[in-house]
Amino acid sequence: MGCCQCQGIEKMFDEKTARRELKRYLKKGPAKTTQMLLDAIHKLGVQGLDFLDIGSGIGAIQNDLLKAGAIKGTNIDASEAYINVAKEEAAQKGWTNKVNFKHGDFTIIATNEDLADIVTLDKVICCYDNMSKLVGLSSKLARKIYAVIYPRDIWWMRLFLPIMNLYPKIKGSPFRVFIHPTKDVEEIIIKNGLQRTFYATKFIWQIAVFTR
Repeated sequence: MGCCQCQGIEKMFDEKTARRELKRYLKKGPAKTTQMLLDAIHKLGVQGLDFLDIGSGIGAIQNDLLKAGAIKGTNIDASEAYINVAKEEAAQKGWTNKVNFKHGDFTIIATNEDLADIVTLDKVICCYDNMSKLVGLSSKLARKIYAVIYPRDIWWMRLFLPIMNLYPKIKGSPFRVFIHPTKDVEEIIIKNGLQRTFYATKFIWQIAVFTR
C-alpha cells in the first residue's frame, strides 16, 4: 500500500470516526456482514486457537473470538486512532495481555511471527491498491482459517466506484477504494493451499471463508 494511501487511512479513519463506530458497536454489536463472517468461523471452532486480525478497526473481531475461547491474537491497523480504541476495549474486558497491537501497513510490518490459526480481513482488501501483495502475504500466515469480506466484483459496483471515491477526493484525501476481481483474489488464496468452504453476499459485500 502506497504511503499516500496510508496517510489517507489515518485521515479518513480518525478518532472521531473511531469513537462513532465504537458507540454504534456497543449499542448494536458487530455489523451484519462481520457477524456473518464470525458465525462461519464459529462453525469451524475457535476454542484454543489464536488469531491475526488485519485492519482490525475498533476490535469487534478480537472481542468476539476471545469471548468464544480464542487464547490470544494480534491486531494490525493502519489507523492509530482505531488501534487506540481497540486497546481500550481490550483493557475494559481484561484482555490486555491476550492481544498484541501493531500500527502500520501490514504488507510492510508483517513477519512470520504473525502466523496464526485464524486470519481475518474485514473490509480491508478494498483499501489496498496492491491486492496481490496483501492477499498473498496474509493468506500464507493462516494455519487453519482465512476469512475475508470485500466488495463484490460486479458491473454496477464498478459503475458506483467513482462515486464512492468522490467524497475523499473532495476532502483532499489520498484515500481510495478499490474493487479487485474476485477471480484474482481467490486464485492467490487457493495457490497458497486454502480452499473456500463458505461464501455469502450481502448487498455490496462478499463474505468468504477458506480453510487449510
